[in-house]
Amino acid sequence: MKAEKKRLGVLALTMINFAAILNLRNLPLLSTYGMAMITFYLIAALCFFVPTALISAELASAFVEEGGMFIWVHRAIGSKTAFVCEWIGFITTITALTTTIVCLSTSLAISLGSTLSNGRLFVYATVVGSVWLATFLALRGTQFASRIITIASTIGTLLPIGLMIALGIYWIVSCHPISFEPSFRALWPNFSNFSNVSFLAGVMFAFAGIEMSAYYVKDVQNPSKTYPHAIFFSMLLILGVSLAGSMTIAMVIPAGTIRIEAGVMQSLGIMLEAVHGEWLIPIIGFLMVFGGVAFVFAWIAGPARGIYAVRHTGFLPPFLQKTNAAGIPVAILYYQALMVTILAILFLFIPSISLCFWVIDASASVMMLLHYACLFVAGIVLRYKMPHAPRTYRVPFGNFGMIVLGSVGLINVLFCIVISFFIPAEMQQTIPRSTFAWLLCGVTFLLLFPPFVFIARRKPHWKV
Repeated sequence: MKAEKKRLGVLALTMINFAAILNLRNLPLLSTYGMAMITFYLIAALCFFVPTALISAELASAFVEEGGMFIWVHRAIGSKTAFVCEWIGFITTITALTTTIVCLSTSLAISLGSTLSNGRLFVYATVVGSVWLATFLALRGTQFASRIITIASTIGTLLPIGLMIALGIYWIVSCHPISFEPSFRALWPNFSNFSNVSFLAGVMFAFAGIEMSAYYVKDVQNPSKTYPHAIFFSMLLILGVSLAGSMTIAMVIPAGTIRIEAGVMQSLGIMLEAVHGEWLIPIIGFLMVFGGVAFVFAWIAGPARGIYAVRHTGFLPPFLQKTNAAGIPVAILYYQALMVTILAILFLFIPSISLCFWVIDASASVMMLLHYACLFVAGIVLRYKMPHAPRTYRVPFGNFGMIVLGSVGLINVLFCIVISFFIPAEMQQTIPRSTFAWLLCGVTFLLLFPPFVFIARRKPHWKV
């Protein structure tokens, strides 16, 4: 019988990457830098986006077992490091869920003209209520909601971004004032204050997720050509949309007044009022919430399944291995919701919602960067440790190409981990630098501590 023809081409892979990476939550992060955000985006693309994508493609084509990153790091470095790496990927999602729900709650409050967007108790209640609701829904399985998630992601993400970009074009054409200096000189970031580059770690986080499409390499038509082309077009599309969205926010809102947790709704509100479209503001707010809920629900079960899948290592304690009748890892989902509940307590004690948002987001960036550091090391090591493993796709220029890409990616993430501990200049009046660094260390330690305890206290009967 003739083998079924592989169906995934350049367009399919490009859209997979686009759907996995683009998130409204990320757009306001670099808006405060005006034209300099273009430089930051290009640095992130060349030093992180491209190395991650190409190395992931090779590893996914060589090691097709279920487990993805865990399998790659396990074969390259060892089971303990692989388990910690998998845990980091799981726990990073917890922080991402927290900040995403914060964006939803503040955007909805702003769209309704409510002052609740500045209310710490409102934000805490929204985060905790949303994550537990999504958890209970996830316990039923994800099949029943797959169509809703697809529709909601399209309506709640692409539509608001498209509207914002269209309004931004109108803003320029109609000669409205622009809040930043549009010049070539402004493209160069101001590095006189080292804390100004701390947003670079945030934009790296905005590009996380490109490795997801690597799992499809074995189903791709002519992967040696299709995958690099898809990466190129994905980079152009994601960079273009992200830049256009961030630039629109920067054009409309002065740098000192952009709220990184609500910049999208802020800019949409201003531009819609300029065209007498105020009546659309609540509708857009609800659409964004609809799209965000889909994001939360779609991602809340995935990482839980990932960490559950590595229970055979013997590092995952029995109380986290419990499942329900549908095979859903109940205990891990409850643990995930509990950690979000604890993490959200920060919003009750830190006076500024934007500052709290940045602390959690910076912690997520640190953990995500550690996660990808393992990927870059694994890519280089496996080229020499298992050189004869069949690879449907290979990084260009042989071992030299892998070393260059892996080294660039590794140096970049290590540098970004360091700069994550420097508070952005816009927030230095809110909290001392040392206090911010210690707070970030505390949050990151709280989230990273458990796997080392599990490894130290593991028992033979934990392995299944």
